[in-house]
Amino acid sequence: MDIVKKDNDNNLIIGEEPELIKSSITFNGKNNRLICEEGVALKNSKIKFSGDNSIIYLGKPRGNLQLHVPIYSNSVLFIDKFTKTNGLLHLLLSEGKNIIMGKHCLFSFDIWFRLADPHLIYSSNNKKRINFSKSIYFGDHIWVGQDVLIMKGTKVGSGSIIGAKSLISNKEIKSNSIWAGNPAKEINSDIFWDIEHVHNYKKEDTEKSLYFDDDHWIYEEDGFTLNMDDIENNLQNMNVDEKVDYLIKLSNINIKNRFYI
Repeated sequence: MDIVKKDNDNNLIIGEEPELIKSSITFNGKNNRLICEEGVALKNSKIKFSGDNSIIYLGKPRGNLQLHVPIYSNSVLFIDKFTKTNGLLHLLLSEGKNIIMGKHCLFSFDIWFRLADPHLIYSSNNKKRINFSKSIYFGDHIWVGQDVLIMKGTKVGSGSIIGAKSLISNKEIKSNSIWAGNPAKEINSDIFWDIEHVHNYKKEDTEKSLYFDDDHWIYEEDGFTLNMDDIENNLQNMNVDEKVDYLIKLSNINIKNRFYI
């Protein structure tokens, strides 16, 4: 399928144009940016820029990315390298807020991210709005199970797991922990996980899996952690081209504990 752009609208594709497999990218607004690293392939995907001045950054994934992305004005979707989607990942970006995801994240089937409610809610006492949209931040090496709904204001530290059918809204999830339920709560901490799967394991494979002699997926504070609130403030105060440079630099930060919580 095609990449559709209006004439003279200053929408740009930066880097490598992605391979499209039964997929489409539509630019309906102006001054938007799609940044793709080499090796990005979209399968069964639909990306639609429905506003102005927004950015989507796609790092080189593991396999094909499967994305459904409606993105409106002044938002950023950042998906860093080595992400894997086993099914369609739905990402709805509204009201100038952002979704930032680190490296090595793994997503199961039918997962939704939403930054807005989206209809307006007011206090009946003073007529002031009470339901503002908020960004979502995911660290590195996060595993999200099937049928999960991630709502506005959620921050997840590197190395964590979100269990199947969980609902998480406006929570801060510590690194190397497991959250599950509706609403989700912490059910375990001080854990780590590996990408290997057990579907076809035989007895000898199970025996080999009983001990993992490596701490690569254990995250900690080491003085080099990035502050997610600082990233959000920076993005809110930059123009589109400044954001492009900032996101490229963010992807090139190869510090293990950059998104530790």
